[in-house]
Amino acid sequence: MTRPLLSSALLSVVLAAGPSLVPSAHAASYDPALTWRTLHTAHFNIHFHGGEEQLANEMSRMADPIWEEMTAELQWQPKRPIELVLVDNTDSANGYAMTLPVNSIVIFVTAPTEDSTLGFYENWHELILTHELTHILHIDHLGGLPKALRAVFGRIVSVNRISPGWVTEGFATFQETRHTTTGRGRASMAHMIKRVAVLEDEFPPLSNLDGYQVAPPAGNLRYLFGQDFQAYVAETYGDDTWTRFVHQYGRWVLPWVLPGKRTFGKGLPPLYREWRDAMSARYTAQAAELEAEGLTPFTLLSDGVDQCAAPNYSPDSARIVWSCYDPNEGPAIWLADGAGENAVKKLDQRFATDFGWRADGEAFAFSALHVVDRFNTYNDVYYYELNGTFSALTNGDRARNPAFSPDGRELLVVTNDVQNNQVKRVTIDQRVVELIGPEDHTQYSTPAGPPTVATLRCRCGKKGAGTSGFTTLTALPCAA
Repeated sequence: MTRPLLSSALLSVVLAAGPSLVPSAHAASYDPALTWRTLHTAHFNIHFHGGEEQLANEMSRMADPIWEEMTAELQWQPKRPIELVLVDNTDSANGYAMTLPVNSIVIFVTAPTEDSTLGFYENWHELILTHELTHILHIDHLGGLPKALRAVFGRIVSVNRISPGWVTEGFATFQETRHTTTGRGRASMAHMIKRVAVLEDEFPPLSNLDGYQVAPPAGNLRYLFGQDFQAYVAETYGDDTWTRFVHQYGRWVLPWVLPGKRTFGKGLPPLYREWRDAMSARYTAQAAELEAEGLTPFTLLSDGVDQCAAPNYSPDSARIVWSCYDPNEGPAIWLADGAGENAVKKLDQRFATDFGWRADGEAFAFSALHVVDRFNTYNDVYYYELNGTFSALTNGDRARNPAFSPDGRELLVVTNDVQNNQVKRVTIDQRVVELIGPEDHTQYSTPAGPPTVATLRCRCGKKGAGTSGFTTLTALPCAA
């Protein structure tokens, strides 16, 4: 190798390593009062805190089989066990992976709710571990000159670490869909988001597929569109085509040039245009079928810029409440008449994930995420009367989905704890009583009916595998 070429290669590796020289200090966000223990498997060190014993045991049984399946898929095996951290400090489902200083995965054990883009799953452990382990195997891989340089400079050398976000997240979402029975590649919500992009003529260019934009679908672009694009290419060039892409890029000395043509025989831009045209034809045809049946007229209540959620009519349909997040002014809760007119901002700097009305239509309850004891992000339920009275009904109880009793004195709520859901009764004076508390990861939502065990109804899904409709509950969890 000539000196200029060697210098160019070294510069490429330094540029590849640069963004990862200062990893985020995620560990500082854990409550120091937590007591941690570790389970060891052949390929994982599973770290868990008090209360997560059942989850850790379940994860220990499935982790190694997933490792075997995914290392065979990506044709790469890490040299040492992966550090796997289970933590229950948030009511938002998520996880992340890091390869510095060592290969590590953190899983927030809360299961997704049904209105999440993650909500189509059968087993949350399986899906999230498949996704995050794909990140580890993808980013950890390298070959050729970069592999030799890692022996000298250490783990900071990684070309795949600077892959575009749509490659990294799209690849993990592609694999979560291929290697589980569910995943975002099959989710109806994901199809809805992509369909809207086509019908509103806002399909992103390849240069914006990483999703660095304020407007929806924002960061979902790299996951949902990245997955679909990669699935389209794989249908033509083979299921292992993106593994070959990862291996090709991992030995690349020019990390700012993606090896599309070398891997597929065709550059990424023409492939992307082909996929975009196929998506446009698919969703345009679906729209035409619906238009032929006749569409229901609608009125847009928000300004089309805000991200809004949880619209809910009062029992007499005289009012409607919803929540929006404005990129300039922040969140707010809005109230309008039954026709959606005369909207007024009732609560500023408040964002709700769901609402429940009192029977007389003069008060509503809602749930919202907030920071609890500095280290946790939990849902709690709040009470608001239209005359302006406002109070918190729970405090750190991880409660959501409020539903009033007919007399307005009590509410049903769903609570969350180490991936188990409970149905509880909450009174206006803030007393909380558990009605049902299974420990098999049954997920509840939208309770309804008088708050007695004999008549309680709610939507229920076994381990998040979807909802099974309204079910009358006794002291036992609903059937799978």
